[in-house]
Amino acid sequence: MRYVDVQISRETKPISEKGFGLPLLLATSKVLDYKEYTGIEDVAADFDVSTKEYKILSRMFGQSLRPAQIAVYGIVYNSASDDVATLATKLNELIKTHNDFYYVVSPEQGDKEITALAEWTNTQDKLYGVTTDSVELAETLKGQYDNTFILVHDQPDTYVAEGLIGACAPKKIGAYTWTFKNVQGVPAVKYDNTTINRIHDANASTYINEAGLLLNSKGVATSGEYIDVIQSTHYLKARLAESVFRLLALRDKVPGTDTGIGLVVAEVEGVLASVVENTTTGEGIIARDDAGNPMYTITFPRRKDIPKNTLAQRILPDIQWTATIAGAFEKVQIRGVLTV
Repeated sequence: MRYVDVQISRETKPISEKGFGLPLLLATSKVLDYKEYTGIEDVAADFDVSTKEYKILSRMFGQSLRPAQIAVYGIVYNSASDDVATLATKLNELIKTHNDFYYVVSPEQGDKEITALAEWTNTQDKLYGVTTDSVELAETLKGQYDNTFILVHDQPDTYVAEGLIGACAPKKIGAYTWTFKNVQGVPAVKYDNTTINRIHDANASTYINEAGLLLNSKGVATSGEYIDVIQSTHYLKARLAESVFRLLALRDKVPGTDTGIGLVVAEVEGVLASVVENTTTGEGIIARDDAGNPMYTITFPRRKDIPKNTLAQRILPDIQWTATIAGAFEKVQIRGVLTV
């Protein structure tokens, strides 16, 4: 945002407000102006039921908890003859007028197209999900992208990653993880454990039958970071920028004094407090300590400590916060001893 610069670094690895619930399908079979659909019954007017676009939207809208809306933007792209850079070019054109979507999906499942969309999404505060049958591609992209998750399936035209987005998009960020989620209408893979472990080692996931439950096997981006941590970073960045900008824009002025600094800090505090763990439901981005206190701190300068040149430029620098993420447990170790 032009007036508020928010940067968040993550230190989490060992040693649904508007926009965050809105997926975008980048269609490639026809030109279509940006349009939002509220159900699959509206899609047939623009896409035949045999098209990949229709099948993806059917999977996404076919979840028991589904997005209220899915946006579609259509271009004509032929993977055999067109420059793959077209995909990023068209998305860059789109976000000049429509940038409220958060998730990105596309019918393109070729390696070069997936890589191009992953590269573009990594320049945005958005999340790209794709289904592929290429374990090799997942291994190639391992460690590269925070904002992309790959789901490897032996039937990639089931669009399980896209269905997973459909199931998760309506949920509140900080209230769930992507592991263990069921996608209705998708069969489990026929991979053996060696292949599943290989997929996991590549920072990708697959769709398995575990103890009779069909579920997404792992909730990580290709970088290895958990998807819910990535989402939390995007969410906090957006909410902090919006909150502080609202303060700057709606008041006659925020004075360049300790009073004004306090007003800005209060906005930051309000955003952080709003995402603290709810001890009843378990939702929330920021953890509480043993005493139930929110685990975040905010530091800020006094006016007397800000350089005069910085004050003259009307910049309030060095508001910093640190928070402990609540995270989640996805594996449990139990050890017991039986005696007589």
